[in-house]
Amino acid sequence: MTETDGSTTQSVGSIINTIKGASLENLIYALIVLVIGLVAVRLVIKGFHRLLTRTKLPETLHKLIVTLVRILLDIVVILSAAGKVGIPITSFVALLSLVGLAASLAVQGLLTNAAGGIILAVNKPFKDGDYIEHDSISGTVSEISMLNTRLLSPDGKTIYIPNGQLYTSRLINYTSHGLRRVDISLSASYDASPEKVRAAILPAAISTPNVLNDPAPQVLVEKYADSAIEYTLRAWCKSGDFMQVKYDLTEMLYGAFAKAGVEMTYPHMNVHIK
Repeated sequence: MTETDGSTTQSVGSIINTIKGASLENLIYALIVLVIGLVAVRLVIKGFHRLLTRTKLPETLHKLIVTLVRILLDIVVILSAAGKVGIPITSFVALLSLVGLAASLAVQGLLTNAAGGIILAVNKPFKDGDYIEHDSISGTVSEISMLNTRLLSPDGKTIYIPNGQLYTSRLINYTSHGLRRVDISLSASYDASPEKVRAAILPAAISTPNVLNDPAPQVLVEKYADSAIEYTLRAWCKSGDFMQVKYDLTEMLYGAFAKAGVEMTYPHMNVHIK
C-alpha cells in the first residue's frame, strides 16, 4: 500500500467514524444545511447566469464560468454541512483532492478540449456560419460547444471536431474576409495566342452571375507545356457563392472557346513522317 492510499484510507475512516458518532440532532442539522445550501446555490447560479448574459462574453466561456462557480459553491456547501457533523475539514479536503486528481486523469482529454473551447471563444478564429477547413476536413460551422465544434459538409455530412485539435493545428477560415477567389486551370492550343484566349474568356467570365468586377477577373499564362499553353482563370466572388461560381465558370469555358474558335486541347503527340 502506498503512502497516498494509506492517507486516503485514514481520511475515509475518519469521516465514517465521525458520522457514526454524530448525534441525530447534528445529522439533521447538517442535512438541513446541505439542502438549503444547494437550493441557495441554484438560485445564485441563475442570477449569475442572467448577469453574464448581459456581458459580451462568448457563450462557450460563459458556460465554463457558470459551471466552475457552481462546482465551487457546491463544495463550500458540502464542507459547511460536514462541519456541522464534526467531520475534520482536513480529512474531507484530502479526500476531495484525491477524487479531483482521479477525475482529472480520467477526463484529461475532456479538459484539453474544454481548454480549446476557451481559447477559441477568446480568440474567435471563426463563428457560426463560417466555412472552415481543418486537416483536409471542411464545412460550415453550425455549432460551437464547450468540447467540440460541429461542421456541416457540402455533401450534407455532420462532422464533429474536438476543440483541442482545432486550436493546436492548422485552421483555414474561408469566410472571414467576405470574398473568395476562384482559380480554374485550363489549356489552349498553341494556334491561339494568349491575347485571343483572354478575349474569348474574360467577357464570358465577367457576365457570369455572381462574379465580381472588382477585383476584375484575370487570365494568366502558367506554363508552355508539350501539347498546349496552360492558363489560370482567376475570378472573385462572395464567400457564399464560391461553389456555384466555380461550377458556372467551368461550364462557361467550353462555350466561350467554341464561340471564339479556340481549340481546347488534350494531351497528344504529333508524328511527322518524311
